[in-house]
Amino acid sequence: MTVQSPPAPPRQQPAPGGVTSPVPGPEGVAERGRQRVSRLTTSLRQTPGQLRGILAVLVVLTLGAGVTAMVSILGKNAVIEETTSQSGRLSVAALDLYQALSQADATAASSYLTPGAASEEVRDAYREALRDATVALTTAAGEVETSADAQLVANLNAHLPVYTGLVESARTFNRLGEPVGATYQHQASTLMRSEMLPDADALQHNAIDQLGEARESAASFPWIPAVLAALALGVLVWAQLWLTRRTNRVFNLGLVGATVAMVGMVGWLVLVSLASASHTDRSHEEGADPLALLAEAHIAAQQARAEESLVLIARGEDSKAEERYTAQMELLTGEDGLLAQLNEAYGDDPELADSLAAAQESAGTWSAGHDEVIKLARAGEYSAAVEMAVGDSEESLATSFDALNEQLTAATEVSADRFVDATGDASRSLSGAAAGLATLCLLALVSAAIGIQMRVAEYHA
Repeated sequence: MTVQSPPAPPRQQPAPGGVTSPVPGPEGVAERGRQRVSRLTTSLRQTPGQLRGILAVLVVLTLGAGVTAMVSILGKNAVIEETTSQSGRLSVAALDLYQALSQADATAASSYLTPGAASEEVRDAYREALRDATVALTTAAGEVETSADAQLVANLNAHLPVYTGLVESARTFNRLGEPVGATYQHQASTLMRSEMLPDADALQHNAIDQLGEARESAASFPWIPAVLAALALGVLVWAQLWLTRRTNRVFNLGLVGATVAMVGMVGWLVLVSLASASHTDRSHEEGADPLALLAEAHIAAQQARAEESLVLIARGEDSKAEERYTAQMELLTGEDGLLAQLNEAYGDDPELADSLAAAQESAGTWSAGHDEVIKLARAGEYSAAVEMAVGDSEESLATSFDALNEQLTAATEVSADRFVDATGDASRSLSGAAAGLATLCLLALVSAAIGIQMRVAEYHA
């Protein structure tokens, strides 16, 4: 019986040129992958391959350090510009809005006490406060980013004409000698106190929060590019020591040049980051922080003045007005009040000390005079009480309040100038850093490539 053998598998036909074509299918792909890995492993066992591997690592680390450093510097610069542009303008506009509304309310309430028509100076002060409020509200409307802030601005836009209408009605009836004018003035102050000022305060705090976030971002240290640059430096030093052992040559000029460029890059990055953070912190310590306290003091004084006027307008019928006045004056002049905090923190500052000390003295004079005004009003001497409250004499409360207002304004201008100067210094400290760091990064890459390729070329010569 004959046993037939199975047919032999077809032999692979040689490709043109005598080269055998690879076996198609997954097995061929896997085989090609194994071959590539084998060639790479073999290459890395040899010095030229090891040098190319070192160069690849240096390229990744140096490029990573350069790109992240540029992004960090450009980001810091954008944040600093934002503090003087968008979030900065919103913060200033919200603060100006709150102060202007408080000033308008205080002026309107005080002018109501003036017999007959208010003086041209008082009317100008009221119109100026309304104009400042309108400008600040328009600026804030163009800078808000969140829907909550947009709603606050919309509420203020809706309430402002209602408030001015109530004030004008109060003035009209006051000129006619009608007591109903007091009701309109009380309604206007209530609208301001219960609706408008809380909305302006919320807008201001939201802007301050955004400014604080920008400050933290601008002052943060660029850890990622610093770590990548430090790793690149470490690889460069190790590579030079390794080459010294392999070739008995002390220096590789290319790698030395790359090392110098990376040291310069790291040094520049650290210096500009620390300088920017220092100026940013100074802008808040010498500018934004005192500005916030001064703004609160300004507003507390204006609100106290408005409540003081309402006490006299109501002729003793609004007991809450005196309580609100007392609360605002305690906030302003109390043992731990705003003026005490300002004097404690900045009493040694040569540019602020005189204004703050004078402000505290004026507030004390005003507070003492208020007690006398209340005594006169309760004794039935209403005309004498009004004259002492809003008159032009040196002893009047209006004189003390105006002096306090001027002193707080002078301190505010100094702090605002310091904030602008420090923010400008922070921006200037970053000037040209992004381009300089990019240049040093490229110089390090080119130097490292030249130094390593010179050694590789020796093995193929």
